[in-house]
Amino acid sequence: MNNENNIKGLNPFLPFGIYTADGEPKVFGNRVYLYGSNDLFDGGYCSKEYHVYSAPVDDLTDWTDHGISFTTDAVPWSDAVLYAPDALLYNGVYYLFFCLSDGTEGVAESDRPEGPFVNARRITLDGQPITGIDPSVLEDNGKIYYTWGQFNLNMGELNEDMCTLKSETVRTGLITNEAGGEGFHEGSSLRKVGNKFCLIYASEYSADYPNNGARPTKLDYAVSDNPYGPYERRGTVIDNDGCDPETWNNHGSIIKINGEWFVFYHASSNSSAYSRRARAECIRVDEGNCVITEASPTSNGFQKTLPAESIASPVNARRFYGGAYVTEKDGSFPAVGLKSGAGFSFGKAVYTQGDYKLTVTCRPLENGSLRFLIDGKTAAEIPFLKSDSLCELSARFTAHVGAHPTEFAASCAPDSDLAEIYLLKIEKTE
Repeated sequence: MNNENNIKGLNPFLPFGIYTADGEPKVFGNRVYLYGSNDLFDGGYCSKEYHVYSAPVDDLTDWTDHGISFTTDAVPWSDAVLYAPDALLYNGVYYLFFCLSDGTEGVAESDRPEGPFVNARRITLDGQPITGIDPSVLEDNGKIYYTWGQFNLNMGELNEDMCTLKSETVRTGLITNEAGGEGFHEGSSLRKVGNKFCLIYASEYSADYPNNGARPTKLDYAVSDNPYGPYERRGTVIDNDGCDPETWNNHGSIIKINGEWFVFYHASSNSSAYSRRARAECIRVDEGNCVITEASPTSNGFQKTLPAESIASPVNARRFYGGAYVTEKDGSFPAVGLKSGAGFSFGKAVYTQGDYKLTVTCRPLENGSLRFLIDGKTAAEIPFLKSDSLCELSARFTAHVGAHPTEFAASCAPDSDLAEIYLLKIEKTE
């Protein structure tokens, strides 16, 4: 059985077997391209290859995988794992900026935004290779700003060769995770919002002094009138806390597409900090003042609403709790870890007035039941009897018109796992 993502546009918006993290979206022509690192299921951070994905700007539900765009085989100085990339179009050439797990950074090029990227060379400063992670690049008024680093953010201007930094322009500590700082962990992304420079970054900011030490599940933002600062941390764009019991980091950026602003980010799975999938949310941005209203993770993704009938897989859930999580098993993607009280939530799903049927495809591991909750109240409860076989179990319920918080919760003996939940189906009945 395979329950790949056939509900276009929902989070995570790429097929379930694609683990893309650290997403940097860029609009080139009439398409938006997503550059990111490539996790392998049940592996650690990233791998030795990149893929590029794209969608038409007028249909962000229709994503294409352009295949392998770059691998460490094309890096002459290292065979380390490829960490987070960024991309830039300059003078008709597409540049891919990359970093590796050994701390080196480089750039490659292509005549197409999806690659393949070739001619890899190291980024240097005063003739010496720089070290660090997570490059970001922005062209503004003829200058090419390059940021990189972990814990302390560096910035400098690139020459037109795209691989040498102008030494007189290099600054460090633009934002930091030092006491009293902005909680900068990693993953800087420099963007322009109106006339302001805006840094999006993975943040360990805490409201309590010394303003650091939290898990970097937040994407925060800091704003300045000048690319070199000083930068003022203004808040959080999105926090992926709760996407998985062991979630650790976040990484992404914001972008305006067809007049709407979005944040691209990632969320982990498999009860780990890894196996991360790409997600996106529509956000509100006051461009004149560069103020971003914090968004919450949703199941909707690029869909304006979530019809109840679109709920088809636990992978699309916005939050997991009580130790529940999604994994990959024999090409399918079940929810597991469903001890009593554990579950997963889809946020607000849209119902019409009337009667519905809920069907769950599952493997019951213990006797118990799965509760289906609307507005926090049990709308249906499906009894489970322990079995080694996959089965379909159903229940009927009545819903009221409107958008209502929707979730699933396990009920079984303490310290038991209720079931593996594979597929969900909600359908209106006559």
